[in-house]
Amino acid sequence: MKGILANINIQSYVDLLVARMRSEPWKIFWDYLDLQYFHFSEIGLPQEALDSFVWETCQKNQLILLTDNRNQADPDSLEATIRSRNTPDSLPVFTIANVPHLRKSRDYGEKIIEKLFVSLLDIENLRGTGRLFLP
Repeated sequence: MKGILANINIQSYVDLLVARMRSEPWKIFWDYLDLQYFHFSEIGLPQEALDSFVWETCQKNQLILLTDNRNQADPDSLEATIRSRNTPDSLPVFTIANVPHLRKSRDYGEKIIEKLFVSLLDIENLRGTGRLFLP
């Protein structure tokens, strides 16, 4: 795993979370994991990329995808992609369960960061799990 990618629809929220992850008291974990943070444009993804292509790009580039609660609306949806293409070596997708609450609560953001770091520290044992919810 080399970094984190924010799904386009929650990029501004993840920008704020990552800024906190890069500062005290979380900075030690960010540095230890040697993480990088990417936006779609930085890895060549168009804003309108299908969920399936985003997932494939994350797997190919060893990026953790942070997203909001997505559904299985069509064959290219994130949930459908995870169900059909996930392997024991696939990185999990991390889903922020309640983005509206994240807007209102700094404590909720801290819980998300804590659970994400705990998970990233154990990422090799979480491969193949598909989707994990934060917090």
